[in-house]
Amino acid sequence: MIKISGGYLKGRSIGSPARAKGVRPTTQRVKLAIFSMLGNSVIDSKVLDLYACTGALGIEAMSRGAMQCDFVEKSSRNCRLISKNLKIMALNSEGAVHRSEAYRFLKSSQGGYDMVFLDPPFELDEWENVMKEVGRAGLVNDGGTVVAEHRFNFDLEDSYGNINIINNKSYGDSKVTIYEVVSG
Repeated sequence: MIKISGGYLKGRSIGSPARAKGVRPTTQRVKLAIFSMLGNSVIDSKVLDLYACTGALGIEAMSRGAMQCDFVEKSSRNCRLISKNLKIMALNSEGAVHRSEAYRFLKSSQGGYDMVFLDPPFELDEWENVMKEVGRAGLVNDGGTVVAEHRFNFDLEDSYGNINIINNKSYGDSKVTIYEVVSG
């Protein structure tokens, strides 16, 4: 079980998948650090949770005031889990689950997001393509934020399209890199 760490759902738990290769849920420590860095920017935001797995980051954002969230996950089993978690938290109307690979979803997305979370399996090697797509004009609104969790010894570029790095910090084997949209 994964606990919601803040907002009106604080302390409630959501289901998580059985241990499987490549499944590495965001730790409570990292999740708290991410939302501490984001502060009130979550309030009234439209969120995209890529590589959603359980939906923990998107659900956490909604608990802290996000208006809606699109969850993108390629595993049908995990999509069912996200749907179940949304139902348990009474967030069905604010959350939409999309069964798709992240890059494919991004290529067809109309965008308009205020916040994007990326937390793929560490061994996945598609950062370059996915980040370029996240950084394309219109996917993330001006002033929006992109949060990427990746292996601590892997560095993302300083910018992709219209997003520029503003912060990064390591937590054990994870690193969190935060980007902001530059008005163009």
